[in-house]
Amino acid sequence: MGQHDLSYRHFFAHRRMIQDLLREIVGEGWVERIDFASGEKVDASFVSSKYESRESDVIWKLRRHDGGEPVYVYVLLEFQSRPDPSMPVRFMGYVSLFYQSLMAGQPAAANRKLPPVIPVLLYNGTEPWNVATDLGSLIGDLDPSAEIYRPQLRYRLVDEAAYSREELAALSSPVADLFRIEKSRDWLEVRASVHRLRQSIPPGEAALRKAFETWLQKVILPRFDVSLEEVSAELTLEEMETMLAESIDRWNREIREEGRQEGRQEGLQEGLQEGLQTGNREGEARVVLRLLRLKFGPLDSAIEERVRSADADRLLEWGDRVLTAESLQAVFGD
Repeated sequence: MGQHDLSYRHFFAHRRMIQDLLREIVGEGWVERIDFASGEKVDASFVSSKYESRESDVIWKLRRHDGGEPVYVYVLLEFQSRPDPSMPVRFMGYVSLFYQSLMAGQPAAANRKLPPVIPVLLYNGTEPWNVATDLGSLIGDLDPSAEIYRPQLRYRLVDEAAYSREELAALSSPVADLFRIEKSRDWLEVRASVHRLRQSIPPGEAALRKAFETWLQKVILPRFDVSLEEVSAELTLEEMETMLAESIDRWNREIREEGRQEGRQEGLQEGLQEGLQTGNREGEARVVLRLLRLKFGPLDSAIEERVRSADADRLLEWGDRVLTAESLQAVFGD
């Protein structure tokens, strides 16, 4: 099992996550008939008549609060990071095996209406999801009289890429924060989402916080090409936000310093070329002294005299060395 699927299974094993996903992201009318306080996660493994094991990612059993029949509704969650053309057929298999398992465990259910099973696919891949969302569209035509036999199964696609940053920012939900972090382009966006997570998940929801902390450290932090040796195995959300703030500040300082070094190097090269173009030994000596002071600071009188008394060839040689030398000794070769 991939790290993506494993992480998402951990996330959506929490009632808060399935509640926010259905209410804020799916948002269809049937969601209002659900009593989320009654939610319980059920076994997602099924065995066919040939003893072939099939497993969906997560299944939630939720009671209806409108008093209607059947009493329960089941939500079947699948997680994908890549398009899968067989998805409608897979969902049909899961739903069929689930109903078989339900009827086998509760024989009396054969005399009642079966509960609704609503398939939901959560997709976070980078490729467009170009797979059919209904099984019937995959089956070829025969004759209008055969249409009544066309199997019907539709799943609800939740494509994280379809939600803009502005839409997600308007939601106060760990599900929205999950989507925002998946879409992050840099550490500043990750840090902002970690800050939101701290607010949307109270300390009382320790298990959900832990799921996010583990995912951030094992999946998100390694995603960026930055060395993070200081990350320990037990960072809390608060510690992670502090670490990111300190790291971002340090990286910014390093970038600024690199910029200053590049600017200084360009100045040295330009100054050297300007002085050597004069063809005047005294002018060349002044350029070399200026370069030496820029790179190494104040010079003692012996060094200055040595430069002023050198011939043009020696000045040219020293001028070239200044650009790469790490010390005065390296410039003068002694």
